Amino acid sequence: MEWFNDCVAVGIDLVLLGFCVREYVNCKRTFRVLKAAPQYNIDGQLKSVVEKQPGKKVPYAVIRGTVTPIGDPLQGSLNGVLQIVKLHEHRIIRGIAGLWRENHNLIHESPNEMPFELRNQQNGVEIVDAMKTSFLDVDMVYDNYERSTLSIFDYICGFFSGSLERGFPTTEDLLKDGRLLTAIGELELNGNTLRMQPSQKGPLLLTTATKFMIIKRLEEANRENILKLLVCSTISVILIAYVVRKIYKRRNKKIEEAEIHNRLETERRMDRPVILSQDQLCVVCSSNPKEIILLPCGHVCLCEDCSQKISNTCPVCRGKIVSKAAAFIV
Repeated sequence: MEWFNDCVAVGIDLVLLGFCVREYVNCKRTFRVLKAAPQYNIDGQLKSVVEKQPGKKVPYAVIRGTVTPIGDPLQGSLNGVLQIVKLHEHRIIRGIAGLWRENHNLIHESPNEMPFELRNQQNGVEIVDAMKTSFLDVDMVYDNYERSTLSIFDYICGFFSGSLERGFPTTEDLLKDGRLLTAIGELELNGNTLRMQPSQKGPLLLTTATKFMIIKRLEEANRENILKLLVCSTISVILIAYVVRKIYKRRNKKIEEAEIHNRLETERRMDRPVILSQDQLCVVCSSNPKEIILLPCGHVCLCEDCSQKISNTCPVCRGKIVSKAAAFIV
């Protein structure tokens, strides 16, 4: 139990350090791949450029164009090609410290998409599996909050249970028709159709930001990740050094105690009388003199060596041993 708190603290910090390392590695990898990714204009020459690549595909490329539906767009107050409707449950819950905080749980998500492409005048690139994108830049076009009607009984139950329902917010996100968008992923020529799809080299991104802005954001994220790594690493080193120092001090203490015990044992053996009667001998080993009194029964029946092995009951009266003390027999 003594080492439990130390182990928990070191373990938690190492887990956080692992998360920071993973986040840094992923961000650094995305930054490196994105920086090396070629950017192409959507024009009449793009098909011939992709056709010359191995397998008629560019593993990771950047294009920019206007969102255009293939067919009729999704109808609503605004035309779009990708719609995401989310229903959340809004509650306030009581935390460990007794303070109430906001909590939102996703109850239902309904995506609705249709084929679309990024166009530049008469040329276009079809976007495949847009819902699998790691980052999707969409607009919130609808936001409604339906407040819950609660009775006094609901408030009382919520107070004692630590969870009180407040309402149900509903939102609608829409990728609008005609929006200028940057797409990053695998560019492939399938028959006579150019397609942008998820890539094995990096995440699929659909954003309004340019490649330059995305790289700049990744550089800022890398700096933040490095700072997190330094903080977590420093804490880890301090905690591990503290535990190692604690173990080292305990080990030295045990060594010193063993040396003192051995020295005292040697002196004690040298001071023992040579001839002992049977009444003066330990009742367990019958070779060393009686040196220890057992309390509360008061029996002087054990030598120093045997007293270290017997700690529960007195060998004479079978009474419970509460404590031991040195006995000086004259």
